[in-house]
Amino acid sequence: MDAAALPGALRAMRGREGVDEAVLLSTCNRVEWYLAGREPRAAVAAAEAFFAERIAPSGDRQASAARVAIGNDAVRHAFRVASGLDSMVVGESQILGQVRAAFAAGRAAGTVGPSLDALFRSALAAGRRVRREMDVSRFAASVPSAAVAHAGRLLGSLAGRRVLVVGAGKMGKTTVRAMVDAGANAVVVANRTVETARDIAAVVGAEIASLDGVGAELARADVAIVSTGAPGIILDAAAVVAACHGRRTPLVIIDIAVPRNVDPAVGCVPGVQLYDIDDLIEPSRQQGAGATGLRQAEALVEEDVQAFLRARADRKVAPLIAEARADADAILEREWNRARGRLASLDDGEEAVVRAVLRRVANKLLHRPIATLLAAAKAGGPGLDSASDDVEDAR
Repeated sequence: MDAAALPGALRAMRGREGVDEAVLLSTCNRVEWYLAGREPRAAVAAAEAFFAERIAPSGDRQASAARVAIGNDAVRHAFRVASGLDSMVVGESQILGQVRAAFAAGRAAGTVGPSLDALFRSALAAGRRVRREMDVSRFAASVPSAAVAHAGRLLGSLAGRRVLVVGAGKMGKTTVRAMVDAGANAVVVANRTVETARDIAAVVGAEIASLDGVGAELARADVAIVSTGAPGIILDAAAVVAACHGRRTPLVIIDIAVPRNVDPAVGCVPGVQLYDIDDLIEPSRQQGAGATGLRQAEALVEEDVQAFLRARADRKVAPLIAEARADADAILEREWNRARGRLASLDDGEEAVVRAVLRRVANKLLHRPIATLLAAAKAGGPGLDSASDDVEDAR
């Protein structure tokens, strides 16, 4: 979403039924609403309506891309996102800053209240802790770097290869640098705006081309990595068939754009191997697990999630516990005053002993319901909505 439109979108979301607080996280491959309100299902409906209004129906694939988490599941998701454990490429370095920016935008727009403020502060702290203690950035690769590594595995090596990079945005720029570092013999940058492509190409000595010249460059390339800001297909099967006419060597095409820029039908073209972001996910996870102990990072995050949930549970039921204790004290005092006239023979020491016994009895009677209340609050149990807002994550 355009930065200028973000404050309006945040305030509009907060104005919807069931939404008291709102933060919008938008990255290259995810758009997520984090919402807090007293009516969780109404907040989820508000997020779903937002997406329905902005994305034209595109069948089952769109429906399957939407995910909803409520309560504790939403908390866990936020912590995992900030820690880089829910990224397509595990541990990628940009997500912590993106979460921080989303939180700051919500605060600036006035759509962050106590629930989301506590959630995001704790999630960001967890993300920093994971990076500090596990150094996930050491093995994390950006999506472009993962694409370059994937291409290298497929071809054995990128040394001496000719590479076409379509798109000159941040992803394209990172891809170009990674290709040069991997030893590619020639890198060509194609972009709608040739001046932008020229600026990137000049840094690493790459060649440039216009989008109209992509067909000719495909015919000469060993690898093509596509990532533009276009909202749909820019490379169809017919163009690839034409480019590959008479070709004797395979062509690897990796589409890292969101939404996809390459027609899936390209994968059926003889001699062409087509991959997309989904094909990069599992290799990156395996790499991360082997390099730094992904399970240990997961354990650190879960530890922080449980600490947050315990603290939230305490805050959620604290007013109820205080009220129950105050009621018990008031009852004890009332009943003591009624009986005091019949206990005139007690001296001060004996009176203190009796009152202490009564307090211990009241505390023992309160112990079980208070423990049950705390456990229910931590589990997000029913009947507690009046004590605290629930946190939503709809994407």
